[in-house]
Amino acid sequence: MKKNIRFEVLDGLRGIAAFAVLLLHITPGNAIAVAPHAALAVDFFFALSGFVIAAAYGKRLTRDMGVAAFVRLRLIRLYPLIALGALFGAVGYMNVYDAPVLALLFVTGLLLIPTPFGAISEDQTLIPINPASWSLLWELLVNILFALIAPRLGNRLLALIIFASGIALIASGSLFGGLNIGSFWRDGWAGIPRVLFSFFAGVALFRLYDAGKLDRFRAPAWVAALSLCVAMMVPQLGTYNLVYDAVVVVVFFPLLLAVGANASVNGFGPLCNLFGAVSYPAYILQSGITPHLRGLPGHLHLQGAAATVLGLLLGVLFVLFSWIALKTFDEPVRKWLMGRRRETPRAATAP
Repeated sequence: MKKNIRFEVLDGLRGIAAFAVLLLHITPGNAIAVAPHAALAVDFFFALSGFVIAAAYGKRLTRDMGVAAFVRLRLIRLYPLIALGALFGAVGYMNVYDAPVLALLFVTGLLLIPTPFGAISEDQTLIPINPASWSLLWELLVNILFALIAPRLGNRLLALIIFASGIALIASGSLFGGLNIGSFWRDGWAGIPRVLFSFFAGVALFRLYDAGKLDRFRAPAWVAALSLCVAMMVPQLGTYNLVYDAVVVVVFFPLLLAVGANASVNGFGPLCNLFGAVSYPAYILQSGITPHLRGLPGHLHLQGAAATVLGLLLGVLFVLFSWIALKTFDEPVRKWLMGRRRETPRAATAP
């Protein structure tokens, strides 16, 4: 294995993708859409997760690390902010649901249990108290699956999983006109091929990277960042939307991972680290807050470019809030749960 498993540029790209999702959710309908395809950032998160989980734990799971120890580390990494996100959702929707329903949604959201009760306010999402956490449900499940099969996950089996899930992903996307699927009751089952394909594609990419077979995929970090921004900013394409989504998920994101893994930060290391650190709280804490922020331009009678500018400003403020939540809650809680032991390898981690 290559010695350096700190992928700082990938951290920075993850922060850009998380901010795109935030802008998608915070921008009102009467504004100019900044990131119409930001929902595909979830596929990038899944692929990045497969890459860095394989880097940090792949060989350990075949040697000296048990499944229970791995799952414990993943729960410690992910669950403090899942819990905080559910709490913010409960506070944010206090005027939407009756107390018994709100309590039920809080508990099911805390445990990542999909529930149809009271989901009308969020268009029948799987986890209505914190809709963004639908991807964390699949993230944890695919992590557990990877840990279980890691000792037997040869390249042939890995290729079979990627091929079969890729076919299933395109087939399910054809039913809904795109790959923004898996978060709602109507298409919740489609989250399975979505996470399987991207996560295990990320695992395969790390194996290729570790073997030195991706060394020729190089570009400046700013090119990788700019290309990701452009991919998120492309408008919806109607009947061609599935084609675009498939090209981005199946071709572009793997190339971006390869380039990002090889790219040098060139003095932007602290910025990449900051982007990576705030990406997870900015993603998982937004659901109970962004509906209120999204309505602010309307209350101020703003629309078009003015509403978009306000949305961008609110997004930046929310990132600052996410950093505060990271430093005052997430990191201290995780440190306490880890028992002050440095057990987590120094590698980028994806939400």
